[in-house]
Amino acid sequence: MEDEYKDISPLYMQRLKGRVENALWNLFEGSKYRQVEEYVRRWHEDDGSFWENFCVFEKDGHIDLGRTLAGMPNDTLIKMAADIGVETPGMLPCIPIMKNILNQNNTNAYANFERAVKDVYDHPDQSVALAASTLEGLFKTILQNSDPSIRVKNLSLSDLTGKVVKQLIGDCDASAPQEIRTLASQLRGLGSTIDDLRSDKSTAHGKAAGDYVVDDSLWAETVVNATATLGLLLWRLYERSCTGAKAAPVVQPTPVYDDDIPF
Repeated sequence: MEDEYKDISPLYMQRLKGRVENALWNLFEGSKYRQVEEYVRRWHEDDGSFWENFCVFEKDGHIDLGRTLAGMPNDTLIKMAADIGVETPGMLPCIPIMKNILNQNNTNAYANFERAVKDVYDHPDQSVALAASTLEGLFKTILQNSDPSIRVKNLSLSDLTGKVVKQLIGDCDASAPQEIRTLASQLRGLGSTIDDLRSDKSTAHGKAAGDYVVDDSLWAETVVNATATLGLLLWRLYERSCTGAKAAPVVQPTPVYDDDIPF
C-alpha cells in the first residue's frame, strides 16, 4: 500500500521518530534490545526476495533502533506511535487507537473490530454489522463498569448509545462550550443510524431476495471510521468521569501488532 502519509513535514517525522525511539526503550524492561527488536520486526514485511517495507539495521550485534526507525515509511512509524501510546499531534490514527482501547477492555469487541476493518473491501455489509457489534461491546463495558446493576444484555445499540450519552454528557466538563455539549448529545443519532444500517442494510438479521445490502466499500469504510470516532469520544469521556480530570489520561496500551489498516 502506498504510504498515505508520505507528504508530511520531514521535521514532524524526525521529531516523531525521536519520541517513538524513547518510548520503545522505556516500554520494555529486562532484555531491552531483544524485546525492542522482536516488537519492531512484527511490523516488518518482505516478499522473500528483494522487497521489504523497511530494513532492520544492527550495530554491535543489536538492533540499531534509531537508524531502523529513520528508514521506516511514514505510515508505519505513525501507526507504531499510536500502538505504543505516543501522541501524534495533528494526526488522528483512530483505527489503531480504538484497537488498543478495545484490546485492553473488551476482547470480544476487539475481535469484532479487527474483522470489521479487514472486511471493509471484501465484505462491506459484514464490516458494517461487525462495527455495530463493536460499539455494543464497548458501550456495555462502559455501563457495567459505571454501574454493575445496569442490565445491558438485551439492549439494542440505539438504547446503549442513549444510556451512555446521557450518563457521560451529564458529567461533561462544565467549562466545555455549549456547542460541544450539543454535538456530543447528538451522538445518539449516530449510534442509532449505525444500528439501523446493521438491521436493515446488512445480512446480520437475514434478508429476503431483492433486499438491498451494503455493497460499497466506501459506505463500510465510513461506518468503521465513524465507529472509531464515536467509540473514542465516549470512552475518553468515560475515563474523565472516572478520574475527574479535565484532560484525558494517556493510554499505555498493550501493544497491538497490526499494521494492516486499509484506510
